Amino acid sequence: MNMDINETAFGLFGDYFRRRRAKFGSVRDNLMKARIYVPVERWLSNAAFYSIIGVIFTLFIYLLMKIMLSVILKSGFLSSFGLIDIILIPMGILIAFFSVFFSFYSLPQMKAWERRGKIEELLPYAIGYISSMASIGVIPYEIFKKLSEMGENYGEVSMEAKQIVRDVELLGFDFITALRNLAAVTASPQMRSFMQGAVTTTLSGGEMGAYFINAAKMYMEERRRKYGDFITMLGLFAEFYVVGLVAGPLLIVVVMAIMCFLGSASLASLAAIVYIIIPLGSAGFIFLIGLYS
Repeated sequence: MNMDINETAFGLFGDYFRRRRAKFGSVRDNLMKARIYVPVERWLSNAAFYSIIGVIFTLFIYLLMKIMLSVILKSGFLSSFGLIDIILIPMGILIAFFSVFFSFYSLPQMKAWERRGKIEELLPYAIGYISSMASIGVIPYEIFKKLSEMGENYGEVSMEAKQIVRDVELLGFDFITALRNLAAVTASPQMRSFMQGAVTTTLSGGEMGAYFINAAKMYMEERRRKYGDFITMLGLFAEFYVVGLVAGPLLIVVVMAIMCFLGSASLASLAAIVYIIIPLGSAGFIFLIGLYS
């Protein structure tokens, strides 16, 4: 069923987006970085098709609401339409169409960002594994082939290594070209820098194994520094949280409870602090910690 919808969408809009393929280079790059193996013209054709379905659904809901309103008010359906409907219907159509279309448009970028975080989380440990294999004399290609088989330990980094194995064993590229190809399409700037460094080291006559060992030391040191900064930041957040959302609100709640008992304050203000300000403040701290983690 889904395949039939995709073919219908491509049949309707495929030629339009194929002729304008060059204008959507960023979407194509993000699709590759997100490992969404769909041609950009097919992806955008689906976006346009589902956007139209979104418009139809929005109109259906709006007309259904108008019918229900006319039944409740016991007025004619056509007589219930006015100037406000002339304004709301085009606005609803535009909002429905562009919200669905840009959701499709931005989804590959969001997936690429997600993969970037997962890659960079495990990359220092994967480079440590690469350096340990290089230190005992394993050839670079065999190292990446072994890495590609260790998805349980290295997650998305192993998925990136599989691209190298695919390029070499299925597409017939040499190892250096496979590294360049991965550097061009990986979602992680750190992974790209690591691949480019390996290529540059080889082309300049250096030993790739020595480069892997030095890179592992550098990335692990950067990882330790990042965790140190994060722990320091957590300490600051903890102090602000205790003062701003534990001690401060507790004092205010006690004072306001006494004032409510004396009749000089309302329970609504006390409820707002307990059920709105404190939960929203806590959610804000969780969001900030997530940004810095």
